[in-house]
Amino acid sequence: MQAFRTLILVLAVVHSAFAADDTTQFSIKLTGAYLEGYGLVLRWAHSSPGSWRVCNYYGYKIERAVFREGVEGGIQWTTLADSLRPQSLESWRRKVKANPTDTLLMVAGQAIHGKVNPREFSIKSIQDKSAELSNLYAACVLASEYSRDAALFAAMRFEDASAIAGEHYLYRVSPNTVQVTGAVIALAAKPTEYPKVIVDTVNEGERKVELLWKRDIYKEFYSAFNVYRLNERKQKWEKLNGAPVASTGYKKSDYFIYRDSLTENYRPASYRIEGLTSFGNLGPMSDVIHAQGRDRTPPDAPTDVRFEYLGNGLMKISWRVAQQDIEGFRISKSNEKQKEFVEITHGPLPKNARSYIDSTCNEMINNYYWIGVFDAENNVNVSFPNYGTIIDSIPPGAPEGVTGSVDTNGVVTLSWKLGPEPDLKGYYVHSSNHPKQTYINRTGEPLRDTFWTDTLPLNVLTEDIYYKIVAIDHRSNYSQYSKVLHLRKPDLVPPSAPVFTGSVSDKNGNLIRWNNSSSHDVRRNYLLRRKRGDQNFISVFDCPSTVPAGQYLDKDLKPGETYEYTMEAEDDAGLRSGRLSVLSLRAYLDKTLKPVSKVVVEVDTSRKQVSLYWNYPNKQQQTFVLYRATKSQSFVTHKVLKATTEYREGYSSLSDSVRYRIKVINDEGWQSEFSEVISVK
Repeated sequence: MQAFRTLILVLAVVHSAFAADDTTQFSIKLTGAYLEGYGLVLRWAHSSPGSWRVCNYYGYKIERAVFREGVEGGIQWTTLADSLRPQSLESWRRKVKANPTDTLLMVAGQAIHGKVNPREFSIKSIQDKSAELSNLYAACVLASEYSRDAALFAAMRFEDASAIAGEHYLYRVSPNTVQVTGAVIALAAKPTEYPKVIVDTVNEGERKVELLWKRDIYKEFYSAFNVYRLNERKQKWEKLNGAPVASTGYKKSDYFIYRDSLTENYRPASYRIEGLTSFGNLGPMSDVIHAQGRDRTPPDAPTDVRFEYLGNGLMKISWRVAQQDIEGFRISKSNEKQKEFVEITHGPLPKNARSYIDSTCNEMINNYYWIGVFDAENNVNVSFPNYGTIIDSIPPGAPEGVTGSVDTNGVVTLSWKLGPEPDLKGYYVHSSNHPKQTYINRTGEPLRDTFWTDTLPLNVLTEDIYYKIVAIDHRSNYSQYSKVLHLRKPDLVPPSAPVFTGSVSDKNGNLIRWNNSSSHDVRRNYLLRRKRGDQNFISVFDCPSTVPAGQYLDKDLKPGETYEYTMEAEDDAGLRSGRLSVLSLRAYLDKTLKPVSKVVVEVDTSRKQVSLYWNYPNKQQQTFVLYRATKSQSFVTHKVLKATTEYREGYSSLSDSVRYRIKVINDEGWQSEFSEVISVK
């Protein structure tokens, strides 16, 4: 079962090498050359590790055809090898035993016949096996590149010893599987001339040598190189590299590079280089290259650097050095600590010099000095920049004539008068949003001008900006600040809107309460009103923000009408806030009807009848509710009269007191108060 799983895994790995793109046709790349003693030699490599593995199983067919110009008839192919495969494991073992020093032969054998470690079947195991296959293929290709026996035994090389010198041939290498495309090459049976390596550059370092030769010239002939150094004691050339040298040293380098470490400097060494071809043969040996390690360690930098100003532009500089391995000194100067140093000695000072007088010292600026020391190999070291001290404690005068403006885009323009001081270095501009708060340096470095621009953000609440300027000289003495310049920014930020806090609608009118705008520059708060359905608001009241809250009783209203209110604020720049959400209020409407005021009572004793009469406007639209009470009974609804202002009823006896009251109700349900009590006896 385990063997079956291993077989599945190997097949999956090989299949994945082919199946990354089902439309891909894998191929081999073919090259060849005529080598004395071997005839025409063919070498090839595969476009993928998977195709190499498959061809190791199926083998290759090698064919040859003679190619002559002007000869009629088709090309006649002759088979030289029908099924060329890697040698068996036993053949490989015998070859390795006969050539125990050929490690590349062993590498190729392991790549082809090495055991496959069984793994658990999974996606991860397939990926790992694919990577292992790529590594095995790379090892086999590398071994075949530098070992003839490895290439022959791995079936990645074929030698046609029957080729006749001077003839031209076509060779065709065809893998015995349709999954891999073969290749054809035309070769002439004549020796290939291989160039002698010429070293272009020799870099001699501290106990090391670096040899460089051009890559674009030799990469067409050689795939690697051997480097030899002469053993002077034995007078024998010894190979320095264990593995062939194939590195350029750097990505995309124009040179092949070899670096050799030496035990000491100034001991001459001799080198020779030979190239290795892809067919395992060697090119001619180069001419002898002579080189040696050299002292690349600079002397110690000068120390204890001191200055003495002698007056009249003369500065004496003195120093000490701890070493004697020096050739001389050079001195450079700048008025800034870390840049633009210029040599002032105009030539080397002698190695015994320990002082120098600078006659170009400027009292009005800073004077920084570098003392450089060099040895016989021109290795250079320098001291730290040192400041040539000249005592100056007098600051420049405060800047005067400071003016400025701010345009509508927030661009600030400042200008001031140039100070008269000859050692003036420049000016710093400081700003603040408040005259009593901290001022911030806006320029970073001193300005060497009397003009400066700045850009301010305008969508902020602060409307004022304050500037003051200070001068500085080359001794870092600061002047007093200039007078403060106050500028006002363009106001682009509208005020905050007022906020409704409450409302009441009663018979006195609509009472609205609010909190005024909290913006510091607000000028007025406006209360706006419109009838529901109208488009435009009108201002009905306005007030300042001198107090935090306000209120207004709106009396000019039509009873029962719905009104909408909003508010907005205006600042001192004429900017208005956004309006509040609309507040809707209905004007108070009194739904109490006029009561019946005068009732006439008639008692007809002959008929034993009581009649009630009263007057009321629009009686046709009113309903009159008659309430009746007796001495033993309180008022209860007695009659409901529609559109009439009189009532009659009979009685049996008037010994009991009868009382009446009337209430008016209209069609909308509005009611009056009770009328006065009407008594009948």
